[in-house]
Amino acid sequence: MKSYIYYLFLMLIVLASCEEKENMIETGYLCVNPSMDYSLVTKAVESDSLQMSIAICKAATGDTVKYFENYKTDLGNEKITLAVGKYHVKAGSPHSGKAAFDKPFYFGIDTIDVVKYTIKESEVVCTLANVKVTVNYSDMLKKFFTGYQATISNASGELTFEEDEKRAGYFTPGKLNVTLNLINNDGTAYKIVKEIPDTKAREHYRLTFSVGEEPDDPEAGGDFDITVDEETNDIECTLNVPVFTDDYGRNVPKIAIEPQKILSIKQSNPGDATLAVNISSKVGLQLLALKFSSHYFNEEKGLPEYIDLGNMDPAIRSSLEQIGIAMPTDISGGTDKEINFSNLLNSIPLLEGKKTTHSIIVLARDLLGQQVEDTISIEVRPNVAVLVEANPWSRFAFLTITAGSKENISVTYSGDGSEQTINIDPSTVFVNEDGDYQVECLIPDLDKNTSYTYSVIVDVETPTTGSFETTDEPFVPNLDFEDWKDIYPNKEGESGFWATGNKGVKTAGKSPNTTQVDDCQHGAKAVRMESLGDVMLAGTAAGNLFVGSFNINMSNPASSPSFGKSYKGRPTKLTGYYKYDPADATYGSYTDDEDKDMTKDIADIYIWLKDSSGKQIGYGRFNEKKKVEEYKKFEIDIKYTDKVSIPATMAIVATSSKYGGVFSGTKVIGKMGIGSVLFVDNFTLSFEYNEKSFK
Repeated sequence: MKSYIYYLFLMLIVLASCEEKENMIETGYLCVNPSMDYSLVTKAVESDSLQMSIAICKAATGDTVKYFENYKTDLGNEKITLAVGKYHVKAGSPHSGKAAFDKPFYFGIDTIDVVKYTIKESEVVCTLANVKVTVNYSDMLKKFFTGYQATISNASGELTFEEDEKRAGYFTPGKLNVTLNLINNDGTAYKIVKEIPDTKAREHYRLTFSVGEEPDDPEAGGDFDITVDEETNDIECTLNVPVFTDDYGRNVPKIAIEPQKILSIKQSNPGDATLAVNISSKVGLQLLALKFSSHYFNEEKGLPEYIDLGNMDPAIRSSLEQIGIAMPTDISGGTDKEINFSNLLNSIPLLEGKKTTHSIIVLARDLLGQQVEDTISIEVRPNVAVLVEANPWSRFAFLTITAGSKENISVTYSGDGSEQTINIDPSTVFVNEDGDYQVECLIPDLDKNTSYTYSVIVDVETPTTGSFETTDEPFVPNLDFEDWKDIYPNKEGESGFWATGNKGVKTAGKSPNTTQVDDCQHGAKAVRMESLGDVMLAGTAAGNLFVGSFNINMSNPASSPSFGKSYKGRPTKLTGYYKYDPADATYGSYTDDEDKDMTKDIADIYIWLKDSSGKQIGYGRFNEKKKVEEYKKFEIDIKYTDKVSIPATMAIVATSSKYGGVFSGTKVIGKMGIGSVLFVDNFTLSFEYNEKSFK
């Protein structure tokens, strides 16, 4: 008992000691009453709309001890308890630090000494921390120029002021770069490039672009005319665009590329190809620069993307000369200069042995800030003797042959030891964009999943040999519709390859309208689809059968079916059998233009194939508008827009009403007939060469 009392006594001493230590920290109180100086706010910003954050930092270390994301909701008029000491109270509106339209940044700081047991108040005032920029285009500018657009930028980002832009842009203080993009009345596009140095917070730059009066002096408009309103911090900047009386805005630097700016050469350039750029300026050049864009220039040779030819490191000049670029030595004030790339053409390489494009932008600016640029594109292609690219399908293959001659081209191929030869008609050979001869050779009647060898002979060239393997024809289950489980057209049930909208129809209180029936074309079963009316929510439900899945979405019925399943085959034709009894199209109104006068319902059967990116590469469709009482064969030619890509997904869709899947909200609006009935049976995918698939 004594030991217990002693232990309790010790605990009381410890607690009392801790409390005394806590009380040794002297505290005071702070009330923050921030305000905004909105003297430069645009109409687009209301004072009540700007959220204000508060940070309280130790003056000695800068450490933040309190932070309130939203002053009004998180702090308001409440006192803040702080340890005695000096603090900075920082207040500001949210800001990403990037240039933006109508998003000013306001910031203020106040220093407060917190005194023991005393309430201090900080009335921190936030002022605009940005530079504000607005742009105006004068009527005179619009007279001489059909296109005009200003781009203002600095370290905080770039904003483009379109022709009708009225919003204010906000930037961090510092240098502003101004680029005026112009298109004059004869279609010549060029730029005027200027800069405004050392802008400060709260300054408002009102940039006006004009030509003044039609100037007789060609020097007019060379620089900004700047007027400062000391009371408002408004700075009026007027740039008079040079418009010369002799050619009205066309007196800009000229870039002439000889023989042409898009040049295609072979890898072993014979040495007679030339490429030169002549630059001329009536008022004298201020800047001549090159922009390089290719693996060869930037990666292999280590050239920077942008090189100012009048102000570059000697090592860079030496690198340019070594790869075959001859440049002028003096740029400033010159009126006629040439850059010669002819020697470059003898050394510029391919990339990984394939056709490679190298781009060079030539940029010229005159003493008035007028800037133009043009792009040289040098395409280097392999020295072609015979190139063969094989594109095998399952029952045929395409060989694309590129050669230096169109004479005596033949293809010999073999899969089982017996050789067959195809002689190419010279009239089918064409000259491609590289200047080489090219032809596509079809090899028909092949077997799937089989290896073949080929030998291509062109004139007297050495034969080019190779091999390819034809592709598979993936199995599609239940194309004869003999399998059925419950309301699903698969032996597996709902998880199978095929789907219908039966689940949605049952949810609406109706009997399934896509069913398996004995009335068939061949075998034991077929599928019957009927378009129903008086369906809860949707109004109607077309009978349908499709490759995919169905998941009910009551709020968005149009998204309930998901069309397509994984499939890598490339069929060229879909065939099958059907019969149809169309009802009068009295429901709904929406149709495509081709069916705008429809009076009877339309049966619809189609197939599509898409690549791994979701792009459709194959498609075919069949419609029936008449009554067909006995089973009749249909054929759908699958037309391919891409011969090379392998499909990733495939869908086959059949419906008793072509427009039964067109919704507005939850309601079907497609035009259709209530009671239309479509039977289908025995679908088949064909993989043989079909000429119509590639026209």
